[in-house]
Amino acid sequence: MKAKQLVILSFLCFPFMVSAQHSWRTDSLQFKVYTRVYFNTQQQIDSVKVQKITCDYCSQKQVLALSEEALHRTRMDLNDPNLKKAGVHVQAHFIRISKEDFKSINN
Repeated sequence: MKAKQLVILSFLCFPFMVSAQHSWRTDSLQFKVYTRVYFNTQQQIDSVKVQKITCDYCSQKQVLALSEEALHRTRMDLNDPNLKKAGVHVQAHFIRISKEDFKSINN
C-alpha cells in the first residue's frame, strides 16, 4: 500500500520538480569561462589565467567581474589532487548570475 502511495505522490510532484530545475533559465544568465593553471616541475603553481569568456554582449566591467569569479573558483579547486601534476591544466566553469545582478555590475 505504501509503495502505491509513493508512486502516486511521485507522479503528482514530478511537474513541480521539472519546473524547479528549469526555472533558472527565466531569471538568470549562464556564462562559460575557461581558465588555465600552470604547474612547474616542483608541483607549485606558476600562474592562473583566464583563457576565454563566452559572452558576446558583455561590457568591460562585466567581463572583469566574470573573470574574477572564475579565478576565485579556480583557486578553490587547486586542492584537487588531479591538478597537482606538472604542466598546464584547463578548467571550464559555468557561472550563473541573475539578470538584475548582471545589469547592476555596470553601475
